[in-house]
Amino acid sequence: MRDNDPAIINHGKGSLKRSCDASGAIGRTWAERMPHGLAPDWFLRSRLKLRHLQLLLAIDEQRNLHRAAEHMNIAQPAASKLLAEVEAIFGQPLFERHPRGLLPTVQGEILIRNGGMALRTLTQAAMEMNAFTKGQTGMVCIGTVMAPMIELLVDAIEEVRGHHPGLQITVEHNISDVLATKLLDGEIDFALARIPGDMDPKQFAYQELWGEELHLLCRETHPLAGRKNVSLAELAEFPFVLQPRGAPLRQKVEQLFLAAGVAMPRSIVNSTSAVMSLIMVNQSDAITSLEWNVAKLMSDMSRLRILEFPERVFLQPYGVLRLAERPLSPGARVMHDAILGLAARRYPEKFRATG
Repeated sequence: MRDNDPAIINHGKGSLKRSCDASGAIGRTWAERMPHGLAPDWFLRSRLKLRHLQLLLAIDEQRNLHRAAEHMNIAQPAASKLLAEVEAIFGQPLFERHPRGLLPTVQGEILIRNGGMALRTLTQAAMEMNAFTKGQTGMVCIGTVMAPMIELLVDAIEEVRGHHPGLQITVEHNISDVLATKLLDGEIDFALARIPGDMDPKQFAYQELWGEELHLLCRETHPLAGRKNVSLAELAEFPFVLQPRGAPLRQKVEQLFLAAGVAMPRSIVNSTSAVMSLIMVNQSDAITSLEWNVAKLMSDMSRLRILEFPERVFLQPYGVLRLAERPLSPGARVMHDAILGLAARRYPEKFRATG
């Protein structure tokens, strides 16, 4: 079956979506087959296989049934049969033909996203079981924004390694929006981050730690370095390197200029990489925004300087973020508890005030 096979149907506006069952007959519509929707345990009653999910992900990636079959090392007739089977389970097509190739329907996108998470979870289970077989004590992947990485994570990792030398630890640094998405997709176990404003907080279990004060950083030879009470109008004359729009630090900088009635700098480079931002600041007259502890560390370790300006700006608190409905693995639980324990011991007043 090629990509124009009748098992993949294009539908005009207003038409009923129907699919072929495994024998090629037109099936009933979704509403006809499942007037009350899917039961929570629908997958136990159907003949859905992991191979079906693998094929859906392969088609989504390759946009072509023939290439998807090659990607899975199976013949195209076998891939066609798998696709017909899974579409028969749901009673409607999961892909439609477009000039760009096969694109998932809305229902297809839902199944691909959640099916991908299920396959990644099973892969993670295999990796953890293999780790225990090799005498290791598990695995954990932690996402973090910059401030808690410096404030807590490095020391917590050293503490855990002393008691659990076999624990495999992976750290991914990014902004909160990206980390929350990776958490939802099952790519990380938990994150030290903020809950993005456009996401439902009920999805997460969140232990708030504390907030930080925002500071601006420049190189030591910058024209404004060493000046007292630099104005926003003066700052706006220089280029900035900031996180993308919507990121907490970027929002605070924008609010700072807006509240003062000063236009934002005309030259802004967007970057999610703190390393990239610091390199640009070190090699030019650009200015960047960082949390206090990060800015202090960078100014102590390099030829960068914290700019002094009269306004004090406090950031939204960050905390330990995980999925509410997904238990932590043993390895992730060890790391999670170590971070909270270290925070409580090191900063008891801050931790009590927020926790």
